[in-house]
Amino acid sequence: MKRVLRWIGYIVGGFILVILLAVGTVYAITSSRMGKTYSTTVQPLAIPADSASIARGRHLTESVGKCQACHGDNYAGKIVSDDPAFARLTSSNLTRGKGGIGGTYSDEDWVRAIRFGVRKDGKPLIFMPSEAFTYFNDTDLAQIIAYLKTLPPADMTITPAKSIGPIARIVYLAGGFPLIPASMIPTDLSRTVVPEGPTPEYGNYLVTAGGCRGCHGPNLGGAKMGSTATPNLTRSGELGKWSEADFVRAIRTGVHPSGRILSAEMPWPFMKGLTDTELTAMWNYLQSMEPAPVAK
Repeated sequence: MKRVLRWIGYIVGGFILVILLAVGTVYAITSSRMGKTYSTTVQPLAIPADSASIARGRHLTESVGKCQACHGDNYAGKIVSDDPAFARLTSSNLTRGKGGIGGTYSDEDWVRAIRFGVRKDGKPLIFMPSEAFTYFNDTDLAQIIAYLKTLPPADMTITPAKSIGPIARIVYLAGGFPLIPASMIPTDLSRTVVPEGPTPEYGNYLVTAGGCRGCHGPNLGGAKMGSTATPNLTRSGELGKWSEADFVRAIRTGVHPSGRILSAEMPWPFMKGLTDTELTAMWNYLQSMEPAPVAK
């Protein structure tokens, strides 16, 4: 009996050791990547100061980028997630107020952060959707920065700082969590200006730069988000049965054609400011896409 118990102890001890080694390896790899310094070549942008450009920048920031979803209505930052097992994610105060970065960032710093997901010191920003924002063309990005520079000062310092738990690290290594966007951005990306209009091409631009693929998957066929899955936005999903009017109504009001309210994870409260042209362009793009395989 003692021998059996001893062997059970060996097995349990070995199992615990394997887990500790695995977790240690995950932490070592992810900490190394989060501590990496990224060298970025930032091409200076001419940041406009006229009221029309600033207004356009506000629209892109709020309705396309949906930046207030993470940074708060006054852009002073907030706690995005506070789950020790997953991650404590906090966003930066983007204003010139106490605790904010707005008063210390140069135009190049803004470009580096938004387009490349990299801080002033070259360290990567964590869970900043630069893998989507990097697709904003020069004109649109310059207008976004122009607007951000006009934000009213708001005093806010969030403590303690963000911390990344074991689950987020594991999911990141498995390719399911954009923890370090700087590592996901193509180095040879061509940011061609797509003319504004109700075209599939402009819809693709808005969907991509707006980060829709981050939740709905690269082919917009839906993706696992924890214990649930995001909808398939192609014609093989529910949208294949919708009309354009259904789509516009859902984005503008948060109401599904069946009458139910869309999930709180769907950022329709920010997207409802999209113009008729933008929504038509997005609808036309989604309808033009190759139907994604139906998830089983």
